[in-house]
Amino acid sequence: RQGITISEAGIGRALRDFRNEGFLERVGFQGHRITTDGMARLKDLEEARHKADALKQLLNQTGSMKDYSVLDILIARKAIEVEAAAQAAIRATLEDVSRLEEIIKAQYEGMDRNEDYTTLSSSFHIEILRIAAVPLLQMLYEFIGLSVQWHGFFIGTFKMYNQPLNKSHEKIVDAIRARDPEKASLAMNRHLDDVIKNAKKLFLGTTKNSDATD
Repeated sequence: RQGITISEAGIGRALRDFRNEGFLERVGFQGHRITTDGMARLKDLEEARHKADALKQLLNQTGSMKDYSVLDILIARKAIEVEAAAQAAIRATLEDVSRLEEIIKAQYEGMDRNEDYTTLSSSFHIEILRIAAVPLLQMLYEFIGLSVQWHGFFIGTFKMYNQPLNKSHEKIVDAIRARDPEKASLAMNRHLDDVIKNAKKLFLGTTKNSDATD
């Protein structure tokens, strides 16, 4: 039904792999039964599909950027924010650093309470742009249209792939506190590389048979 051709032997190997992973258990000669781990895996896959669909909708709603791929947008975002992090490291005051630390602390508190901290994640990046004090960078960021909705998607991918989002934020703040522009830009670059990798795994992985060009 999915247009996939697979042999009986291939099915057997797949079933064996699923058993080895603990997703299926054999029931005599009757067949297989899905396990609790298998149900959890299905739930994860369904969540991934849901987030991929949500990302497609975001792309269609992103105003002037709607005709560009998600990778186009993310690569542009990385170029803007890597430079913003470097400039923030040069210009940040003690009050600026304290504000970034407060945002990260609030993120951890939200995580502990299992609350939505999407707005805080968005404010972290916007605060760095403000500290950088380069109006053109802020204008370009706003032009791309990186709304709270986008950050909600990004946070979702970090949760899905079990990556500690705040750890990468902390490394950026550490570099800004140390007034090290090179280290700050590198930390932001690595953070956004993870965002791009997650988007590739999620979005591009679900569009192999679509009209996606990237």
